Amino acid sequence: MSSSVWPGIKFAETINKSFIGWIIGNGKKIDFWRDSWATCTPLREHIDLLNHLWKFCTAKVSDFIQHDGWNVPLDISLALLAMGIYITSIPCNPNA
Repeated sequence: MSSSVWPGIKFAETINKSFIGWIIGNGKKIDFWRDSWATCTPLREHIDLLNHLWKFCTAKVSDFIQHDGWNVPLDISLALLAMGIYITSIPCNPNA
């Protein structure tokens, strides 16, 4: 038996997807590499790095937020841009 609700949910997702996102706040609880905060998948899944090296990637999103907003190193900013992520378009609240 097929669901009569599922087609409606899938339709609503296409309409609402652009309005759904994270509220970053101060980013202290968000793992920069392993949480899905900038895209639908963790950044880790977009980067080809040997598994044993991921233990050294411990940054939180808060590590890239200063009192006036984002402060991302150029190399990481360029990597995010290559993934289609415009970091400055993601709202953050350093004082949260």
